[in-house]
Amino acid sequence: MKKQALIQCIFAGGVVFLAVGAYAVAYGAVGVMSQKAASLDTQIRTVSEDALRAGKARETLASLSMDEASVHAYLIRQEEIVPFLGRLEALASSLGSSLQVVSVSADTAGPRGKILISVKITGSFESVVRTLGAIEYGPYDSAIANVTLDTPENEPGQTPVWSAVAAFTLGTQQTNP
Repeated sequence: MKKQALIQCIFAGGVVFLAVGAYAVAYGAVGVMSQKAASLDTQIRTVSEDALRAGKARETLASLSMDEASVHAYLIRQEEIVPFLGRLEALASSLGSSLQVVSVSADTAGPRGKILISVKITGSFESVVRTLGAIEYGPYDSAIANVTLDTPENEPGQTPVWSAVAAFTLGTQQTNP
């Protein structure tokens, strides 16, 4: 029995040795796979964060595009100055006054495109003031720099005719070549 017990002991030791070896190989393989999984997880996080940043950048770009469009809505393109002045004359006429363009020139003092416009408005006091208000508070980038109101000598009993000479700046879009 000694021999048989020795064989069984050797056989059991071999099985234990194989089991320990298999466990060590499997443990090493799991460790390698775990490192690969951690590396892939890091890559996935990096790509996800990049995708998030790209999405935020797209949203910001869309928002900026909308903001730019709304800003450009307040600016007159330089080739639209003549039709714009025609609209001002029609506006004054609709308010009961007469508008005459005295001068138009480019404002080269600032970094932004501006046009200096001088106009003479005649009519009743109310219509002249309404026309000035419509110019100043219109849906475009404008600012009245100065205004001179005057009423010449009128015949007694007649409605006084007022005149206003106003100079204002008008924001213009820069045309891209």
